[in-house]
Amino acid sequence: MPVTSPSEPTAVPRPAAARTVAALVGRAVELARMVAMLDEDRSRPRFLVLHGEPGIGKSRLVAEVAQVAGDRGRTVLLGRATEFERSLPYGVLLDALAGVPDHRADLHALLDTLAVRDPDGPGPATAAVERHQRHRRLRSLVTAAARPAGALLVFDDVQWADDASVEFLGYLLRHPPDARITVVLAFRSEQCPPRLAEELAHLAPLPNWLRLDPLTGADVDQLLSAEPASRRRLLHQVSGGNPLYLELLAGTSTQVLGALRRGDFPDEPVTTALHGAMAIEIRGLGPTERLVLQATAVVGPGLDIGTVAAAAGIDPHRTTTALDALVTRNLLRQVGAELDFRHSLVRAVAYWLAGPAWRLAAHRRAAAHLERGGAPLTLRAHHLAKAIQPGDEAAAGVLATAAITTMGTAPSTSAAWLRVALSALPDGPGRADRRAELRLLFAKALGVTGQFDEARTVLHDLVAVAGLHRHAAVEQLAVLERLAGRLDVASALLSTELERLGATGTPQAMLRLELAVTEMLAGRWRAGARHAGKTMDRARQGGHWGIEAAASTVLAACAVAREPLPTARLRVSYAARMIDALGDVALRDELGAIALLAWIEAMLDRVDDGLAHAERGIEVGLRYGRIHVHPLLYAARSVLYGTVGRVDDALRDAEEAEEIARWQGGAEAATLAAAVRLRPLLWLAGPDAVRPALDRLRGSAAPRSTLYRAVVRLHLAEASAAIGDDAGCQELLADVETYRCLGPAEAGVLVVRALSAAGAGRAGSAGDGSVGVSPQARRWLDRAADAAGDLPGRLGLVGLAGATLALAHGDPGDAVAELAPAIGQLGAAGMPVAEGQARMVLAEARAATGDPRSAREQLGRAKRLFAASGARWLAGQADRAQRRLAARLSRRAVPTDQPGAVPDPAHPLALLTAREREVAELTVTGATSRVIARQLQISPRTVDAHLMRIYRKLGVTSRTALVSLLARG
Repeated sequence: MPVTSPSEPTAVPRPAAARTVAALVGRAVELARMVAMLDEDRSRPRFLVLHGEPGIGKSRLVAEVAQVAGDRGRTVLLGRATEFERSLPYGVLLDALAGVPDHRADLHALLDTLAVRDPDGPGPATAAVERHQRHRRLRSLVTAAARPAGALLVFDDVQWADDASVEFLGYLLRHPPDARITVVLAFRSEQCPPRLAEELAHLAPLPNWLRLDPLTGADVDQLLSAEPASRRRLLHQVSGGNPLYLELLAGTSTQVLGALRRGDFPDEPVTTALHGAMAIEIRGLGPTERLVLQATAVVGPGLDIGTVAAAAGIDPHRTTTALDALVTRNLLRQVGAELDFRHSLVRAVAYWLAGPAWRLAAHRRAAAHLERGGAPLTLRAHHLAKAIQPGDEAAAGVLATAAITTMGTAPSTSAAWLRVALSALPDGPGRADRRAELRLLFAKALGVTGQFDEARTVLHDLVAVAGLHRHAAVEQLAVLERLAGRLDVASALLSTELERLGATGTPQAMLRLELAVTEMLAGRWRAGARHAGKTMDRARQGGHWGIEAAASTVLAACAVAREPLPTARLRVSYAARMIDALGDVALRDELGAIALLAWIEAMLDRVDDGLAHAERGIEVGLRYGRIHVHPLLYAARSVLYGTVGRVDDALRDAEEAEEIARWQGGAEAATLAAAVRLRPLLWLAGPDAVRPALDRLRGSAAPRSTLYRAVVRLHLAEASAAIGDDAGCQELLADVETYRCLGPAEAGVLVVRALSAAGAGRAGSAGDGSVGVSPQARRWLDRAADAAGDLPGRLGLVGLAGATLALAHGDPGDAVAELAPAIGQLGAAGMPVAEGQARMVLAEARAATGDPRSAREQLGRAKRLFAASGARWLAGQADRAQRRLAARLSRRAVPTDQPGAVPDPAHPLALLTAREREVAELTVTGATSRVIARQLQISPRTVDAHLMRIYRKLGVTSRTALVSLLARG
């Protein structure tokens, strides 16, 4: 076994197959606490007990502390016990001391005393004296190793320590060495050797105890930052935050991870590394203990001794004895009034080790035992799904009934059971309706869990045949066609079925509601509002509150798109009250409505309401396993998070939405999510990060939904303007009427249109010294102010755009006047990133009006707003602006421009506008036009236009001459 020298602490061995997780993450507090013990200036030793689950990172943390101790000149003694060397006396101590060359002779002499003695040798009293002397000599070696600089003495995996080592550790606790030494005892929780546990309990003063808990979700995000957000969350759930299990699962597919989370284990191990690492404990069990552990894995949650005994095929008494032994080995543990596995992956490996034939037989024995005892159908279904035989109609009936029972709470489980039931259900006369009923339920379960393609296939078959379930199949199929963007197909299906059904009944209300949603998304606002109104009336008469609430939300969306702002507000408020009045059970069937509500609340700047509704929809969907509208919910929350300055959360939600949508096969929702991701990505990482994402999106088909197409194009236009592509921005916003459906949010479209028009005007100026802002830009800005109504956030954005145009036109005074109310409005609306951007423009305007102190103050406030929001690239821009301002102030004061004044050659910058000075200063650093454009968020053509005017004003003809002139000035 390798040992540790003072200069080279042993590193924690990790499986060669999974070295993707290497950093020490999530242990800053624990590491600081252990290092603080090293730094304490005390002659007496300090004792620390470190414990946690297997794989939780005890050895990794110990190695980190050992490295710190070695760097500080401490002697590092690290010994590890192993399960297979427990016959070697003092094994863990000798492993630690073997790395001390100066004491090797003394150690060899001591080894001679550990030789196996004759059983008829010294009596108990003499043996006790010898042990005491031996312990003193061992302690002397430890003390000598600790002097003069002190030592770190670590005993790792103490749960495997031999009896002699445990006895010595007890002696060391009772008789600590007189040296500056930190002793760390590390072992698995609940597996401390009993004799050592007793010594620790009676030690005075008590040692420091430190338990390593699982990593948090934030830790996993940091550890696996390259993984998509949803996969990081799934890995965290399956691993339980255990670092070793995270490593072993790193290469596992998302589909298998989902099965592991559900406890629906694949027939074969997911990874060789996982199977090999965890099977060692199980293979070391005795035959009966291993058999009972495998039976426990088959039985699963809620196990009882009788069912485990039946699955194992042995009597309950032997089963009880084996279960107690498994608890002692920490493979099982008591949780409340039940036994459960230490970790779900221990159960998975025990299940795999059982073998397929034995598992089938065990599931059948368990199912028979539960049937005899009258157990709930869901418990029986768990086993029947694993062991059903073709043609077993009774078992198929049990599975179908259990699936219907769980449809509302666990649709993925319901889908799995229905799949098995349908495969086993025999064909024959009289079974067609039953099969159609089960297939309809199967399609619904597939649809709400995001398995759209398979659900669509099943529903097409059902729609093709007239029957009792046709109208429900049409409704479900129309929902899937709508989610896929095939709005005309969905509309035709629904209209035809409504004509066939007649004018009354619940099926008619549900079909009409779906038709209202489809017409609204297609931009046929009048038709959508008409169908929604009829649905509300009939749903109210029938007491169908969920349908009425959903219809009211569609009516609100139509009002936002085509009615005056006061009317839209009333409609949205009514819809919010209706949705809020629904219980979670009713809401789980109307998640599309709460997603739509969150979007239209975002358009009306009802940020808090929108966030509350998006979060409730996500929570209800996750609780009931219904994720079919999660991409829309996450995308809406991303936009809202961005508004309130939670940039990291906004980016995470957008990525989550895109990933779920792509997994579901929802191209439209994926495009929407990818588009809303651009804004937080720009704020976080800058134009260079946005450019490739924007290029990919430009090649994607636009959503067919009018509403979501407008959202996508707005975000693409914003990103295009940010990278200096004003022409591309103008092209995206050419059909301004498309954006009327956004209600007050149309103001954002018109603002971007105005700024891009101004940018195109600057790039195409004739060079007469004017900035060349297009009058059209002003007209767009006036329309934006009208669209904003009285919403402070929207008005603040309009004011910011007006100030930006004024500054570009060379009117910093007008810019300051525009920004005073705009900053107040943005602050009142709770939009910190936009407020920070406004303060950046104000700083530039203040500097241009000769007020550098105010400019410096505004830059500082902007930087703080950006930093608090997580907008790191924008914070960097503010920081660079601060440095440029400081450099400018450090030069000699330059005179301001005076009409008709003769330029002073000693101060060439005095002849330039604020923007021209920025371009000139960056040019002096050697930056190209493209680099300058990225830093100033303008286009390269605009930079070149500024340079031409700078050349004319300063009487130079090239960059080289400009640099030379400014160097002299």
